[in-house]
Amino acid sequence: MSFQNIFYYIVKNFFLVVFTLYNRLEVRGLSNVPRGSAMIVASNHASNIDPPLIGGAYPARLRYLAKESLFRVPVLGFLIRALGAIPVTREDSQRAGAVMKLMLARLRDGESVLIFPEGSRSRDGRLKPLEGGVALLSVKSGVPVLPVFVGGSHGVCPAGKFFPRPVKLTLTFSRPIFPSDEPIGDREKRERLMRELEGELVAMAGGACGDD
Repeated sequence: MSFQNIFYYIVKNFFLVVFTLYNRLEVRGLSNVPRGSAMIVASNHASNIDPPLIGGAYPARLRYLAKESLFRVPVLGFLIRALGAIPVTREDSQRAGAVMKLMLARLRDGESVLIFPEGSRSRDGRLKPLEGGVALLSVKSGVPVLPVFVGGSHGVCPAGKFFPRPVKLTLTFSRPIFPSDEPIGDREKRERLMRELEGELVAMAGGACGDD
């Protein structure tokens, strides 16, 4: 194992231990995650801790886009880069084509990517309407979508706050959603996938709320 891989697992386990001890993290449905194949991991998003939380618990390395400004934060920038974050400028993040190209390249290299289909962080912790880019990425690449729901992260570190609070966290993995192989148009394939993804996230959100 290379030094880079060793360091990655050190950082990954660091985050997992911190969230487990400080936030009493409970991970559910990990058996739903296929081993050894690329996935488009699609999660709700209510806090900056979501990427390192999911990356720490996910069995394989995840690549995800992060604001360039986060990489200038002492220690945090170093750690999220080690955990697979890819810096993007505000201009690039607003160009759907540039983001799609970056993600497709990672998937074609056999890597799994983390995407937040709400587009931006939820200000109140509630699930926002989903954008269609995740379905387009799945249909174009043929890679399945793995729905994930983070419960409690809004309370741990809401927008505008930096120091995390010791609020309980739950992380739930659902079963993969595969793009349809029926002889239908890409638009209908995307719409079907989005309906199924939304249904899974809403169901998981209800389960997370029921634990509070």
